[in-house]
Amino acid sequence: MRPKIHAHFAMTADGKISTKNLTPSQFTSPADKARIGEIRAHHDAILVGRGTVAADTMSMRLSSEKLRAARIKQGRPPEPLRVVISNAGKIDPSWKIFQHTGSPIVILSTTRMPQKLRATLAPLCDLHLYESPTVPLPAAFAMLRAEYGVKSLVCEGGGALLRSLAADDLLDEIHLTLAPVLFGGAAAPTLTGLPGDFLPKPLEFRLAKMEPLGDECLLRFKKKRHQAKS
Repeated sequence: MRPKIHAHFAMTADGKISTKNLTPSQFTSPADKARIGEIRAHHDAILVGRGTVAADTMSMRLSSEKLRAARIKQGRPPEPLRVVISNAGKIDPSWKIFQHTGSPIVILSTTRMPQKLRATLAPLCDLHLYESPTVPLPAAFAMLRAEYGVKSLVCEGGGALLRSLAADDLLDEIHLTLAPVLFGGAAAPTLTGLPGDFLPKPLEFRLAKMEPLGDECLLRFKKKRHQAKS
């Protein structure tokens, strides 16, 4: 059994989630930034790819004392579990995420990670290394459910990770902030990374909620689950 998997992204009107230089996503309003914490607080874990952690200098913390207090009142940990995935194991111990105490950090990687780096990271986080070229997502998520009690998680980037989730048909919901900005550029990533091959099959979602936020639009999509014909 795996957790429910949601994604939360900001996107320009022309479908970009970042610039060609993968700069931090600063093109949405302060109100949208506050919404990030609200969505994080709803889930048991936050999932991010190593490239996004590095580019956005993320701590993956829940900074709002009010949101932390509400989670404690519900009998939950103050902050969601922080989960970082890197197929090649390219994790930098100097990243901001390791400098901020809070919820535990889980690294999902493979045995491609050098032994010296494993020893350096061991005191800083829980390492789960898989003997495969890439992290087997279904198995990793089943582990998070069984060993950490993660019933729901939110993916915050990047596009390559979202593509992997979509390719394995693991997405249940997408939270999207549509910003009135145009980036252009073939080298700027979309929700599923840089333009490339089609997914193994299209994924269909239905619009569950649409809400204006100033000049932005908040969208929530739920995966369509087709019942097998009897």
